[in-house]
Amino acid sequence: MNYLIVSDIFGLSTALVQLSKEVSANVSIVDPYNSKVQAIESEQDNYNNFIEQCGHDKYTAKLHKCFNELKVPTTCIAFSAGASAAWRAQLLTGNTHLKKLIGFYPSQIRNYLALGSNVPCEFIFPKREAHFNVDEIISKLSAKASVECNKVDYLHGFMNRHSPNFDELGYSDFCSYLKSSATTD
Repeated sequence: MNYLIVSDIFGLSTALVQLSKEVSANVSIVDPYNSKVQAIESEQDNYNNFIEQCGHDKYTAKLHKCFNELKVPTTCIAFSAGASAAWRAQLLTGNTHLKKLIGFYPSQIRNYLALGSNVPCEFIFPKREAHFNVDEIISKLSAKASVECNKVDYLHGFMNRHSPNFDELGYSDFCSYLKSSATTD
């Protein structure tokens, strides 16, 4: 199984590369900035940079293209804005090589609840979000076929060493989970 890791608004970073190495040897990384490393500033500055340089619609289109070009069975592991874009893009592709989407804290997904799943989707939500009720979103998504949602006791960004919400225990637990998924796929 190959893995496509889709970054959040921070894009390509040493932390994301390290995470990809911990998951599997067969990993490609997609980010909104065409592999150009961005300065890690405040979350708001990085979000503004993301909107200016790429935005949600262009990121979805980029992932749609990536999904369409898959040549071997692939699981997509995506984070934040990347997870929301992957949710939108998985519905657009008909490529049967995309086998699963695992999305961490996909906050923008709240704007795309009318969509369904083309592949099995698993979403890991934080214990709370500033802009919406996590439990309501989980309830709506969980009612869809092939969608599983889990709420964890961590905050948005817990898998990103550059986030103020990074959590070492959460990171370690989910790296182990992703590694075990890699060996069972």
